[in-house]
Amino acid sequence: MKALTIYQPYAFAVVSGLKRCETRRRRTNIRGRIAVHAAKGTPRFVTMALDMALPEHLTLHYGAVIGTVEIVDCVPVEEIRDSLTEREKALGDYSPGRFAWVLQNPVMFDNPIPARGKQGWWDWSGER
Repeated sequence: MKALTIYQPYAFAVVSGLKRCETRRRRTNIRGRIAVHAAKGTPRFVTMALDMALPEHLTLHYGAVIGTVEIVDCVPVEEIRDSLTEREKALGDYSPGRFAWVLQNPVMFDNPIPARGKQGWWDWSGER
């Protein structure tokens, strides 16, 4: 299964269904179910808007595959930006020229599976 490493708290937002689009500088042709790996590190900054978009008492896991999600489409952010809620806008970078990977059917694992992530796409065998 293809896997993608995402910083927390964005990885949680993807597998919990709060984040319905992953925004990136590049488009992707990958479709179907992927594993979501929560990076060990943290992003350089977390905005107050992002903080307010997440549940108040949240336990985040790091360095583990925390769930899966389906990528069903990839569109320029300009096509969907106006249809997003303020919460969704806080959970992504919808600057012009970026792409939104449209996500559906998230599954959060009850028990995260420790794994070593990588930059970009990588193959996850599902092993513990």
